[in-house]
Amino acid sequence: MSFRSLSARDRRFIVWGAAVLIPALIIRFGFVPYRATLSDARERLVSERDALARERGAILTAQRNPALQQMTDSVLHVMEPRLFEGSDDVMASSELAAYVGDVARGRHVWVQDAATRATTSTTSGVRTLHVEIRGESDLRGVLSFLDALERGDKLVRIERLDVSRGLSGPDNEKAETLTISATIAGYAMGDLNTPPSPG
Repeated sequence: MSFRSLSARDRRFIVWGAAVLIPALIIRFGFVPYRATLSDARERLVSERDALARERGAILTAQRNPALQQMTDSVLHVMEPRLFEGSDDVMASSELAAYVGDVARGRHVWVQDAATRATTSTTSGVRTLHVEIRGESDLRGVLSFLDALERGDKLVRIERLDVSRGLSGPDNEKAETLTISATIAGYAMGDLNTPPSPG
């Protein structure tokens, strides 16, 4: 069946349908993706400009005060092994969670739950990673765990710590079980091409 063989009424219906449908398809599959691509490009441009401004500031500081730059480089060189190395926030936060879990197991703290939280960044490029844990141990285990975190290989800070009495164990256990809930922060160097997150 050809278009010419249709009745005048059917032809008008098809023409009106096409007149409505074609612009809608152009908007849906042409204009909307174009707008999204343009918005992404603008965001990338702002990010690149910020990164360029930070790099220019760092170069200017290094030129004006080479001793300060050398001292900063020395401090970073010393601190680098104590920072987490994940190339992105997910990997670095996972490294922090694994490190805290290893320290806990070594001090007889049973970690029941560990969850990573949002990462924050400073204008200098340092990322602060967060992990929240919940676990159980006796008083000696809790104190040993906190001491091991403080003196450990990695630079971490305990931002929040709640300790409460846990459920009673068997009658023959003399040590009282304690429940701990903590938010622990670790640090990683950020990618200078990534803009700092708010916070």
